[in-house]
Amino acid sequence: MTRPRCVASIALALLVTLAAAPRAFAGSNTARVRLTVPLPARLDMQGIDRLLVTRFVVDQDLPELDLNRELVTLLRRDLHKNTVLQVIDVEPPPLPEQPLQELFANTGFWRRMAETHRADLIIAGKASFVTSDRSGFVQRDEISPVNGQRVRRTVFVDREGFSLGMNLFFVLGSTGRLLYEDHFTGESTFNGRANDRLTVLFSLFEQFEDSVLAIVAPRPKVVERFLFTE
Repeated sequence: MTRPRCVASIALALLVTLAAAPRAFAGSNTARVRLTVPLPARLDMQGIDRLLVTRFVVDQDLPELDLNRELVTLLRRDLHKNTVLQVIDVEPPPLPEQPLQELFANTGFWRRMAETHRADLIIAGKASFVTSDRSGFVQRDEISPVNGQRVRRTVFVDREGFSLGMNLFFVLGSTGRLLYEDHFTGESTFNGRANDRLTVLFSLFEQFEDSVLAIVAPRPKVVERFLFTE
């Protein structure tokens, strides 16, 4: 979908809303409708076709989960599936071991990486995956086996808490300059103590998946409006 069509669609939705609102508030008969409004990408993607996802800097290595590899795989899969970008399928190039501020000031490094892989845009990241014990006493409604009535009991439940923090950095290949950065977080609690870390990671990533895609691709947004029916 081109940017002019996105703007035209948004303008049409706003006109419909403005036309309907005075009558709706005046107490006339109205109908609730849902409109799908295409929002443009946060980045100006003109001239950007080839995208390279490189490695993540990970706060702490996890023995049961290769966080860098799994996040690179998730990003590549989603970008390939949900955008028109050509996601470059290569082994993620390594990053120099230096502070992030210095790394993203090193425009020469990013230009060379872009030239090597013919990338218009490069995505790098920083991530953390934290596990915590959230076991405790909770109240549950149960059916008594004695009299068949519903009763409330206090029971101890084993639970694990998980949080995923992810910073994304978008570098323009032609200049090596950092264009945009954003931070995302996901958090959930699961019953038990043997939860599969990879499944949990997928679940946490889904919490902000649409926000990540919205950086580089138009995304639909459903809004409710009232229309005058007389």
